[in-house]
Amino acid sequence: MNPFQSSSSDITIGRGDVVKEGWLCKQSKFLKDWRRRWFVLTPYCLCSYKTSDIYRSKPTEVLYLRDCSTVKSADEDIQKENAFRVDTPNRVFFLIADNNQEKESWIGHIGRQMVRPSVMVNECYGQDNE
Repeated sequence: MNPFQSSSSDITIGRGDVVKEGWLCKQSKFLKDWRRRWFVLTPYCLCSYKTSDIYRSKPTEVLYLRDCSTVKSADEDIQKENAFRVDTPNRVFFLIADNNQEKESWIGHIGRQMVRPSVMVNECYGQDNE
């Protein structure tokens, strides 16, 4: 299954679900140009929107955190300041924050949410993380 879904009719985000939100630039999948999008991080997914009014629109893309393997700085990878990447088996998703503090904040928040689902699964099955 592709972790990036164009059809996002099944995504409903409540105000209490939002872990972090804000503007980031994302590299488009096919044209490789940069587009400014409103991103919303929840405990289970990272969604992008064309506007900040997420309660009136559907996401343009949805990245399920269970499919993510890595989130890290990417300034040197793409030769752009404040860049970071989210890796999945099928795609590397490049994002650019407005400043270094925002970049580090997004990396930290996404990383914590990526760990959360696996910890919850391990607890359900009685597995230790040691």
